[in-house]
Order: sequence, then C-alpha cells, then structure tokens
Amino acid sequence: MKITIIGWYGTETIGDRAILAGIFSLLARSYEKFEILLGSLYPFFSQRTIDEDQLFWKEITQKNIQVKLFNSYRPGELKHSIKQSEIVMMGGGPLMHISELLIVEYAFSQAKKRGKKTIIMGCGVGPLFYNEHQHTVLRIVQKCDLIILRDQQSKQNLIDIFDKFQTEIAKDRIQVSFDPAVECALKFSQKFPALQQKYIALNIRKFPEEYSRENISKRVNIILKSFVYSIAEKYSDRDIFLIPMHYFHIGNDDRQFLNIIKMDSIHENIKVQNKNLSLFETLRMYQCAFLNIGMRFHSVVLQTIVSGRNIILDYTEPQKGKIYGFIKDIDNFDFFHDKYFVLQKINAIEQIDDFNGKFNFNQSRVDEKLSIYLKALNSAS
Repeated sequence: MKITIIGWYGTETIGDRAILAGIFSLLARSYEKFEILLGSLYPFFSQRTIDEDQLFWKEITQKNIQVKLFNSYRPGELKHSIKQSEIVMMGGGPLMHISELLIVEYAFSQAKKRGKKTIIMGCGVGPLFYNEHQHTVLRIVQKCDLIILRDQQSKQNLIDIFDKFQTEIAKDRIQVSFDPAVECALKFSQKFPALQQKYIALNIRKFPEEYSRENISKRVNIILKSFVYSIAEKYSDRDIFLIPMHYFHIGNDDRQFLNIIKMDSIHENIKVQNKNLSLFETLRMYQCAFLNIGMRFHSVVLQTIVSGRNIILDYTEPQKGKIYGFIKDIDNFDFFHDKYFVLQKINAIEQIDDFNGKFNFNQSRVDEKLSIYLKALNSAS
C-alpha cells in the first residue's frame, strides 16, 4: 500500500518528527507492508531529519520504513504522488491561518477526483482568526473520508466554523484521539527505561505573534526571560538546559531566543543546546530530566508522556488552544492545575514551589483513544 502524507513537513519541529514517528507506528500496527510518499515544503531539510530519525523508526515499529520525498509546492509532483497512492493523509499538525492550507485543499481535491481515501490524521483546528482560512478548512473537511482530530477542543473549534457559515456536518463524523506524537512517546518509553538525572530541561520559544490578536509579544518575552532566570536561581545547584524543539529559521529557530536569554544572564548554570538533537535524543533529554518545563506544544506532549514531571507554559489562545485541549483531555487539569500557566493572561509567572509527585496518565484510556486511529486505518485499506 502506498500512502501520501502531506502537512507542514519541510519546516518540521521535533514535534512534527514525533507526529511522523507516531503515524508510522500506527501504520505498522495496521498494515503488513506500506510505502510512504512524503510531501515536504523544503525537501532538503526533511531529508536531513529523515536521516537522523530512520533508525528510531525501526526501533519502535520493527520495520524498515522507506520514505520518498516530493516537493509539496510543485503541483505536478503532488499530483503524481496522489495518483500512485491508495490513501492521502494530512499527517498531523494544525489547520491554522497560513496560506499553505491551500496545498492541503488542492491535494484532497485531486485525491477525491481519483477515488483515493482522504484522512485528517490527528490534526488540530486553530488558530483561525480570518474568514478566508476558516472557509478553506471547511472545504478541506468536506473532502475528507475520515476525520480524526487531536483533542475535543479542536472538534468544538471545527463545529463552531461550520455553525458560523451555516453549513451542516454530521458531528459523529468528527472523531477525537490524541496527537500521534503520544503514540511515539509511548513506544519510546516502552523501549527505553528512564535514568533520572539532576538537570532541568526547559523549552521556550519567542512568542509567535500569529497566536494572538493583541500586541503582547514583548510582554510575554520579558515574562519568559524573567522566569528562566528565577528557575536558574532557585535551582542553582542544577544545570538548566534550554532545549530547542525547532532548528530551522523558517518557523523561528528556537536557538535564537534561547541564546539571547543565555547572553543576557548572569547565571552560569544556564546552558543552550546549540547542537541539533535528533527526535530520540530530545525524548531522552526529557525522559531523564529531574524536571521539565515546556512551552512549544509538542514539548508539553512529550514531557508529559515520557516524564510526567513537568510544568506547562501555554502560549496559545486561552481555553481554546492546542495545549489547553491536550491537558484537558489527558488530565482535566487535575494533576496540572497548579503547574499550568497561561502566558497570554498573566504579567508574571509566580514562584515555582518544589516539584512534587509525577503525572501518571490512564494507560487503558490512552490506548483506547489511540485505537481510534487503528480502526480508521483498517477501514481505509
């Protein structure tokens, strides 16, 4: 079976790489044999990340997964890939207000013309502030055979769009699971036992202006710097590793902001991870840390699953964004109620108390939710 996967690959973060690894694991659990045609916005970058992650894919799937890249920006290459495939899949990530949404709409249109199965595989919905992008998402969803979103909040966001434009959709068509990166993190944890060490792993990013309608980036960035320094002072006997989730200038390389924080600091225990880490190496850093602090969405997802000793800095839309949606679904803000900070709504992060306990997710419930993917893939074959 040949499967075309499209999305935001080519600018992939460690999180996107975890999504892809999770999708491969789910495919390996569903199909004996499959081939992947991966659409990339910048294939040279995807080739590098594939080379770094391929051995890890084999570890968690027990299969030699071969990936053939094509350029998503080139309609001829996209159409050729779709023509060869049985399934065309939007492989995770957000359906949000960026112009590349039109690539997804075009791909699904071409797939439907050729009678191919179309799947939204663990995507989020939002931020979508503008009518034109909301319309595009509506049209994409209307071309889908199977819709699996990564949290209940995304389902509500999607229903709100349909209601806004007075367009009907059968709500039971919209299924909800967890982000495919959860599958990746689970497989990693099962394969590699934790070896807890003394350091703190911290991921933050420069506040992305596209996530708010207000001009709050300067304020949030000041909050973040101050918070890092307070952590470094509180845990002066521990190294504070600033761990990037993104190593490419398109999409904002985290190292730019992290090095500014380091250079402006007097704290010698703050260290920036400037050398690229692979997906496996990032997971290992989070798994073995004494404490994790995460801001990028997938740093939160991975830290929560492989460690459970983590604090969350939510930069997305309050009570509507992807981090809120994930924590609400997996924890309902029970364990994390005092370990969760909404950056768009506060002027400072209060002093962190000594971290106690560990989040232990409900394994049977997570397995049940992930089985939604398996049922969908089996029905698509």
